[in-house]
Amino acid sequence: MEPIDLSLAIVTYNNSKIIKDTVISLVENIPADYSYKLYIIDNESKDNTLDIVRKIEGNIEIVELGVNKGFGYGHNAILDVINSKYHFVVNPDIQIENSDQIKNMIEYLDKNQEIGMLSPLILSPDLSIQYLCKTNPTVFDMLIRRISPNLFKQRQDKYVMKETGYNKIMKLDYATGSFMVFRSDIYKKLKGFDDAFFMYLEDADITRRVNQISQAIFYPEARVIHAWERSGHKSLKFAKITVLSMFIYFNKWGWKFI
Repeated sequence: MEPIDLSLAIVTYNNSKIIKDTVISLVENIPADYSYKLYIIDNESKDNTLDIVRKIEGNIEIVELGVNKGFGYGHNAILDVINSKYHFVVNPDIQIENSDQIKNMIEYLDKNQEIGMLSPLILSPDLSIQYLCKTNPTVFDMLIRRISPNLFKQRQDKYVMKETGYNKIMKLDYATGSFMVFRSDIYKKLKGFDDAFFMYLEDADITRRVNQISQAIFYPEARVIHAWERSGHKSLKFAKITVLSMFIYFNKWGWKFI
């Protein structure tokens, strides 16, 4: 298979309401001088997500897993076929405003070979900042966020690095999985995500592993729009998944309580 400039991956599960806008936004805003392939990896959707994707023009490949083993497992399904310089992990609720955003990310990575993974500025649809850069989590940080966004507010603000202003390039301990750009050789060297995590904290885990062999950075000079839903706060099912992910994460990296 011929090497390409960019590979992009979206893992879908019953995303029929949002997938069309996301895929079109990506395909239309990849700069024309970059070769690309967009993988849509489906975790056994029961709706018409894939019917919608099939009607969209672009270099798109659908991977039907026929099973739902989570976010990391889905992304890892294409690990052996990625043959790109840079690999994008993209949520199904992301919008790219124009081709300059992707171009800025790639040009920065081209000039800074020590960077293995980049996280851009993530904005809400109203263009307010989503504070998704974090320090390495502790049990305390995780628990107070689950209880209330207003509990120990100063501590929570520190956890999401609000004091930085989100206006300068900086190293990251914990980047959001909603939009990540990897140097593909680093991503493959890490063997992608740890699929022991069904959902939640696999992004914290992979950021730590990037930093063991390279650097993860926040790059606010490019931005994406993210229609963010914190499902872990809305459902007992997702709360249970979050707790399980916490056990997996802290068993792996050590139990830091405060």
